[in-house]
Amino acid sequence: MTTLFRLIRTFVAVWLLAACSAAFAATPAATEALLAPLETAYLRAVTPGEDAVFHRELFATVLERVHRSYAREVDLPELANAAIKSLEALEPQSGEPAEVFAKAINAALATLDPYSRYLDAQAARNHRSGLTGSFGGLGLQVEMVDGLVRVVAPMPGTPAERAGLQSGDFIVGFDDRPVQGMTLADAVSKMRGEPGTSIALMIRRSAGEEFRISLVREVIRREPVRWSLEGDVLVLRLASFTGGAASMLEQAIADAMAEATPRAIVLDLRGNGGGLFRQAVMAADTFLGSGEIVSLQGRNSTRRRIWTANANEHLQGVPMIVLIDGRTASAAELVAVALQENDRAIVMGRRSFGKGSVQTLLPLGEEKGALRLTTALYRGPSGRSVQRTGVGPDIELLPAEGTAPGTRRRESDRAQALPGAEEPPPPRARVEESRCAPPTARDPALACALAFIAAGGLDAFLVAVEPAEPASTH
Repeated sequence: MTTLFRLIRTFVAVWLLAACSAAFAATPAATEALLAPLETAYLRAVTPGEDAVFHRELFATVLERVHRSYAREVDLPELANAAIKSLEALEPQSGEPAEVFAKAINAALATLDPYSRYLDAQAARNHRSGLTGSFGGLGLQVEMVDGLVRVVAPMPGTPAERAGLQSGDFIVGFDDRPVQGMTLADAVSKMRGEPGTSIALMIRRSAGEEFRISLVREVIRREPVRWSLEGDVLVLRLASFTGGAASMLEQAIADAMAEATPRAIVLDLRGNGGGLFRQAVMAADTFLGSGEIVSLQGRNSTRRRIWTANANEHLQGVPMIVLIDGRTASAAELVAVALQENDRAIVMGRRSFGKGSVQTLLPLGEEKGALRLTTALYRGPSGRSVQRTGVGPDIELLPAEGTAPGTRRRESDRAQALPGAEEPPPPRARVEESRCAPPTARDPALACALAFIAAGGLDAFLVAVEPAEPASTH
């Protein structure tokens, strides 16, 4: 793993340097003619002073970085015009310089894709701490739905859980500021902060009831890896790919092996929204002894950087199921498709989210914040991108008959989502997940994975669970 990490670091550095140098040499970026109207509009909108001058000069830095590093060719005049348009709506000399700068530059970046954005110095620190697995916050998993923040689930033992927040609650305001108009990243940044500080949330429940609740931030520690033994089947649950997740995965396997030798593995990636690219590559490599893991492609379509597995495979030859759902995204999709297309695992569940892009945090200088910029798209071993279309399961699990399938949004539903690729292959079978377990079962999808392992193959599994429709050709 150490060797692989060094290769990843070296390859990314060389690849980004070459790509950025070529782009920089190709065309001039932030020229005076481009910057002048943008800076003029900004200075008109903000209160005068040193802070205004400081942020005015940041426009050139940001546009230059976008020009050099974005995953596709960027129309800089169009980007600048989007920022100017957001500034023109403000009253003269009415805005706080830092806030207006962030609003203007993020209005421009939002025209590129849903993930590229500017982070001020504090938000950048919060973002970095979140990727370590420990941060100051409330302990909420959230998503953006119709302009509001919806609670996916409170994390156990956190301020959000103790306050009684529930899955399906909508957050409509923070400290008397409405959520409408914020991005998901803005909302997450609002909820994070120094432990011991407080924030007021305005909550809307399904019945239309609204109430205000005050929470005190605490240190939130994610557990990216958990494991259990279901008989002689090792179940590995990866919640996210924060720093150290791959090492924790290896340790979980070692701990389980100390108790028993598993005859099969279930890798549960449901609800895993992704994380660090290198951690995902290393996690996939844990279960592969050869073959391509992933490739990255930036704006130059002829340049691809490929990562391949080393020979040190864990649990070699042990049958494996990967569970996915509509919230399996980004780095987690990378792992699922790498194991699927290398014929290392059967993927079971529902089609994944479809985020096939990679973001890089680019520092802008001391106390100047950072850009979280989309710098590449990744492709699985077959060369197919999961962008927009997601990872298709080999065995699709259907909701119980008479149960609404839900309306969870996917990458393809997001404004400005990057173009997608071809559809994944159709599932080899579709099974109503309730057929794998009694109605009282807590986890029917896991029950289906265990039933497949017990059956020993697809045909026997389909006979055992009586599928909703017969297997189709693959």
